[in-house]
Amino acid sequence: MLTIKEVRTRKDRLEYVTFQNELYRGVENYVPTMVMDEMANINPKKNPAFSYCDMRFFLAQRDGKTVGRIGAIISYKANDIWDTKKIRITRFDFIEDYEVFCLLIKQVEDWGREKGLNEMIGPIGFCDLDKEGMLVDGFDRIGMFITYYNHPYYVEFMERYGFRKEADWTEHVIKLQYKDEDKISRVANKLMERRGYKVLQFKNKKELKPYIPKIFDLLNREYKDLYGMVPLTQEQIDYYAGQFLTLINLRYVSFITDSEGEIIACGILAPSLVEPMKKSNGRLFPFGWIGLLKALNKPKVLDMYLVAVKKELQKTGVPAILINDIYNRAKADNILYAETGPELETNFAVQSMWGVFESEMNVRRRRCWIKEI
Repeated sequence: MLTIKEVRTRKDRLEYVTFQNELYRGVENYVPTMVMDEMANINPKKNPAFSYCDMRFFLAQRDGKTVGRIGAIISYKANDIWDTKKIRITRFDFIEDYEVFCLLIKQVEDWGREKGLNEMIGPIGFCDLDKEGMLVDGFDRIGMFITYYNHPYYVEFMERYGFRKEADWTEHVIKLQYKDEDKISRVANKLMERRGYKVLQFKNKKELKPYIPKIFDLLNREYKDLYGMVPLTQEQIDYYAGQFLTLINLRYVSFITDSEGEIIACGILAPSLVEPMKKSNGRLFPFGWIGLLKALNKPKVLDMYLVAVKKELQKTGVPAILINDIYNRAKADNILYAETGPELETNFAVQSMWGVFESEMNVRRRRCWIKEI
């Protein structure tokens, strides 16, 4: 017998969070989500996004066994900013059974209609720093710690139900090999000399902390026109900064300032956590933290978390300074390559930065779907 259960207790939330890791246990290209962080993300008492969002979670169960999950988010702030009436699908996973899929989707549809909304979109999270996009191409590549993985039948079911494309993100592999190393170094050095630009370097995370609000101010400004973007509140900045600080290595964090000390560009890359997360199945305790620390201190692959350049400076050579700074340190550390996080396929400003490297473009594609309700 197939039934639906709304998530209400901590035990339910743990079942909801860990279902994905159990569904994909043994799947080579799946990277488990970090259970501790996800438990915080869906907890109204911990995630500041609940100050402007409502969210409901559901589990589909057959004869008492969980066979699917779905989350529904109403972001009142996003709907106000973009003048829409949308409900967001998030954290959506299910066995290969169309009946299960339909039962889960119906929960989102019904709640959306009840609230007077007219469209559902997803998968998309609380904000641009949450996981977003269903994998539609690149199933044969191992995923990233910061992205979703799903089977191809997800796409088939979405299309069968009447969903259509709303937006696509693409991901790329950037090799540590310039097409013209001398040129990039020359441009970066000349620009720093002429304009008084400087690269900030930090000895420890305590030195970095005072700059975090400035970085998120830059991100809020430069990302504001991107699909679904909602400016982060100060409480969200503090929340995400707390998560990021535990996962970064300062060697691969680069901030560029102008002659007056204003931050004009930033790049935050982090050691790939694919291997430790797979070994621990997303749990830090009792021993998962050991592999995590090893990956953070001796990485071979980097994940790009955030890249932003002040809009009016994007075509002036400033990206070359940012790229060159991180490139030199990564090369000295024998990093093999870096993978970008999801980038909107229409975000040509960011994608143009990778043209100076030998690279594999569009290794994965993920989609936000839309359907009227």
